[in-house]
Amino acid sequence: AQVHIEHCLQAYRAVMEAGAKHAIANAGYRAIDSLSIEKGYRHWHADLRSDDSPLEAGLAFTCKLKSEVAFLGREAIEAQKGVGLFRRLACFTIDEKVPLFGL
Repeated sequence: AQVHIEHCLQAYRAVMEAGAKHAIANAGYRAIDSLSIEKGYRHWHADLRSDDSPLEAGLAFTCKLKSEVAFLGREAIEAQKGVGLFRRLACFTIDEKVPLFGL
């Protein structure tokens, strides 16, 4: 569904009112950065860069390595798989509740 600009405030207020009983709250755009990895999502420029391979980023499942499907970079990924990884995206769980960027 689309919400046109002239109805945005009305839609926002309706969502906030309906969600009040569930303690709905606004979240800033940095919440996407800080919570994406916990869900297993990778966020461009926060978790991934152009020099990260799918293997390093934990995204090998997106490559059709078990099939004969040709794709750009297949040879490089297969070579990297043969040699092994020198770096890999890793996530850690901590007990302290520290906001993103220590704020």
